[in-house]
Amino acid sequence: MKWNMTIKDLTTIGICIAIAVVLGKVLGVLHSILPLSRGIINAPFYSFLITVMIYKIRKPGIMTMFALGYGLIMIRISIFMSIAIIIGGILADIVNLLILKNYDSKIKIALCAPIYSVGGIIGTFFVVTFMVNSARYLFQGNLALLISIISVYIAGLIGSFTAIKIMPERLRGVNNA
Repeated sequence: MKWNMTIKDLTTIGICIAIAVVLGKVLGVLHSILPLSRGIINAPFYSFLITVMIYKIRKPGIMTMFALGYGLIMIRISIFMSIAIIIGGILADIVNLLILKNYDSKIKIALCAPIYSVGGIIGTFFVVTFMVNSARYLFQGNLALLISIISVYIAGLIGSFTAIKIMPERLRGVNNA
């Protein structure tokens, strides 16, 4: 597996970041309508996007690069949100490298993409618990965190398997074969 990113890879990541920013605005409308948590609503859409990005590039560090770019753009909303996004991307890459090792099959890609959303939940937990000193954000529910992680991962699987199912082979390109 290659570690170096080409200009084409960085451009693909940049396009996915731009889509994520627009997607975040659109999902904001769903957050006000649907009674589900943000993580469950966001996970299928972001997992779909992450799956497409991994399927196209297939190099380690993709989610970290995505999270760094997306986190830097989201800093205008909240520094804490940016930190949670970046922690989530780094955590997702670490977990994927330790467990899956590479992206050599569609199943591995579909299974690892939702880990980005789960990493975001864990990153948010970390930021809220250790960085935000406010009684409003006290967290004392480990079971709630576990249920949230499992439900976000399952919702993300829906998005990633949908992407794998509808993604044409030609998307991979000649250079990544």
